[in-house]
Amino acid sequence: MQVTFKGDPLEVKGTQPIVGERAPDATLTTRQGEDVKLSSYFGNQPVVVSVVPDVQTRTCELQTKRFSKELAKKDVVYLTVSRNTVDEFNQWNDENDLDLTTLSDTKHEFGKAYGLGVDMGGDERLARSVFLVDQQGIIQYVQIVEEIADEPNYDATLEAIDNL
Repeated sequence: MQVTFKGDPLEVKGTQPIVGERAPDATLTTRQGEDVKLSSYFGNQPVVVSVVPDVQTRTCELQTKRFSKELAKKDVVYLTVSRNTVDEFNQWNDENDLDLTTLSDTKHEFGKAYGLGVDMGGDERLARSVFLVDQQGIIQYVQIVEEIADEPNYDATLEAIDNL
């Protein structure tokens, strides 16, 4: 699969999961520096996994804040996943006076499991995407943003949640 960054093509490494499949599991790192299985969030409520290349950039910040605002009105678990370090996520949360659940994929497990790795000029990042996983751990919605510099379609994600 290919996406673009400011019009330049980028190859997305791997195979992305599709609707109807069990959500792949991966070990990520919490803001407290503890390893956690992604699957540990599945079960009680639907889970929205918002994937950003770098939370410290404008579009990623907009995506993270917008989903935080919109999903606060929904009965879902909201997670942001990126290759940002724990320290970068903590600094970002502090600077924005937020306390969001952010998960670091610095070990690249999530990127491999979800087929989202992209090389952005020698910097290995994740393709911008959104996954909705139901209480049984089945993927109900996938959005991989074709242009990494663009925000995702928020309305489509919210509609998918409402249709669960």
